[in-house]
Amino acid sequence: MTDKCGDHPFVDVSKNPFPGELKTFPSWELGVKITIVASMELIAIVGNLLIIVIVWRNKKMRTVTNYYIVNMAVSDLFVASFSIWMHLVDDVTEGWTVGGFMCKFNPFVQITAMCASVFTLMALACDRFFAIMFPLKSRVTQRKVSVVAVFVWLAAISIGMPVLFVYTYNERQWSDFTEKFCTDVWPSVREADGDCDSGRRSRRAFWTCVVVVLNWIPMLVMAITYSILFIRLRKQKIVPSSGSISISTVQQKSKKKVVKMLFAVLLAFIVCTIPFQVAKLYELYREVEDQTGNSKLPDWYNPVYFAAVTLLYSNSAINPMVYGGMNENFRKGLKDTISGLFSKHERSRSDSGRSLNISDTRQSVISKYNGTMHRDSMQAFSNAEFKEESVDSDKVNGFLQKESDNNTSNGCINPSMET
Repeated sequence: MTDKCGDHPFVDVSKNPFPGELKTFPSWELGVKITIVASMELIAIVGNLLIIVIVWRNKKMRTVTNYYIVNMAVSDLFVASFSIWMHLVDDVTEGWTVGGFMCKFNPFVQITAMCASVFTLMALACDRFFAIMFPLKSRVTQRKVSVVAVFVWLAAISIGMPVLFVYTYNERQWSDFTEKFCTDVWPSVREADGDCDSGRRSRRAFWTCVVVVLNWIPMLVMAITYSILFIRLRKQKIVPSSGSISISTVQQKSKKKVVKMLFAVLLAFIVCTIPFQVAKLYELYREVEDQTGNSKLPDWYNPVYFAAVTLLYSNSAINPMVYGGMNENFRKGLKDTISGLFSKHERSRSDSGRSLNISDTRQSVISKYNGTMHRDSMQAFSNAEFKEESVDSDKVNGFLQKESDNNTSNGCINPSMET
């Protein structure tokens, strides 16, 4: 009975030393890689979050084009949150050190985000094409753009779904080292000579579909589309008869700026993704040296592949800079957002200070009021005492005067007054 194609018998190597060489990096190379990747991730996370916040805070920014841009910002955030730092960890550590879940989730995020970006760029190109070439026909409204975004993500997720089933995490115990690796195990078939292809055909078919059919062909179509739009906008020359700038002229200039920005986004995407895709196809279609399809790659491949993947992920940091650099509304929205945050902070401090001032003022008023009341009470008490003493003195003087009058009228003299 022959073994099933693709199955490899288990071999116990726990008593054997690890035959490979562990990774070693000079300190300068490690420092450069960490600096580049950390800066790239920081820019990507902060920049794309700002794009989302700007559109969310400003109602005037909630246009169909900007909703698509927000959709791209969400896919870039996924890449920045997972794939960028994992790319660095995988390069500077020995084997796969982040576990089985990330072994499956990382390539899924990478493929899904790449396809979501392509599909969103396609939707943007179609929206601009119909808006400029057929301005009187109905377009995608703000309500319908959410439906388009849902379809974009469903399509991207469905394309990235197969890697969740083929990528596997394994450990191999050697006598002096535990080898951890994450590999993609695709369905294998037997070739005409009876040998097993170790999933080489399935792997090639999947990545060829992702790279060529879902990336290169849409890129070519979008490049042609924007070229047509540039030609159309260049030929449209509106000269206002009144000598002032007309609404049509302003709209035409605005359309040109938007098309230039979107073309720059597309160009940045092409430049950043093509090297990775070429490197991936080279890895798949190179000449194999054995029947397992896992021949050793050239020494130059790993540095080139690291640079290609880094450039791929840098697109997530480049996009926000393109939006801010080529779109005045995003720049104004950024200033308003930052000034709003600072003014809110200042208002909070002002309100806190005002509360303290009000409290101090209230305490001062109460103290003054209490002091005034005390002084008035003492004054009133003194006046009352003085009045009472005056009354008593008047009573005594009146009594004495009355006694004197009585004595005089009776002819009697007080014995004590005798000489």
